[in-house]
Amino acid sequence: MPNTYFQFKQFRIEQVQSGMKVTTDGCLFGGWVAAEIQKTIEPGRILDIGAGTGLLSLMLAQVTEKTKITALEINEAACKEAKHNFQHSPWKERLQCKHTSLQNFDTGKYDLIICNPPFFKGSQEGANTNKNQAVHSSSLDAEELLDHVIRLLDPNGSLYLLYPEREMETFKQMALTKGLYPIHQVIVRNQKDCSVFRLMNHFRLQEARESMTELIIRSSNRKYTKESWNLLKDYYLEYNNPHM
Repeated sequence: MPNTYFQFKQFRIEQVQSGMKVTTDGCLFGGWVAAEIQKTIEPGRILDIGAGTGLLSLMLAQVTEKTKITALEINEAACKEAKHNFQHSPWKERLQCKHTSLQNFDTGKYDLIICNPPFFKGSQEGANTNKNQAVHSSSLDAEELLDHVIRLLDPNGSLYLLYPEREMETFKQMALTKGLYPIHQVIVRNQKDCSVFRLMNHFRLQEARESMTELIIRSSNRKYTKESWNLLKDYYLEYNNPHM
């Protein structure tokens, strides 16, 4: 029987109830945003939209000292699980999960908003309600997400977003029309010659020229590349040396 949890170096993710389990792309996204945070002034307040297990909130809590992190989760069972994961972490005083929709949430502005949103659209939903809410955009479509991010983002704040390629390009075009600008994009591929797997983007309310980089997850021998391992090594227990 597989584990019902995922053990990291400094915290543990119980993931029985959440429709969105721990994934490599989710961990890489959290690792990338954590690395970006460490390059600048620590944000005072972070909002995690669609928390699931609380993975992203916990990864960002690990690299900050005083930041208050609020996670939103519309699914009651997943929210309870995220709260459990927060309470059993070293940063429980700085973490909270609220069982509410983004549409009904309003507690001021945030310095940083992070989101790995649902993206399946128009496809048939399965029998698992928890998973449907986690991965289908019927509960939060891209335009709604954009409008509420602009409402909640501090004028000098940052949005970090993870999407498949088509969904990210659609979001970017909408964002530009509403004054939210792409600053940097990371193109994620499973291997060097593979098609685009995910896009990780940084947005701000100030216009700037967008820069782009590429991240290859694994080399031809299926081991993590040096670049991807650098984003995971502070979290993963098992050391998969990219040079072996």
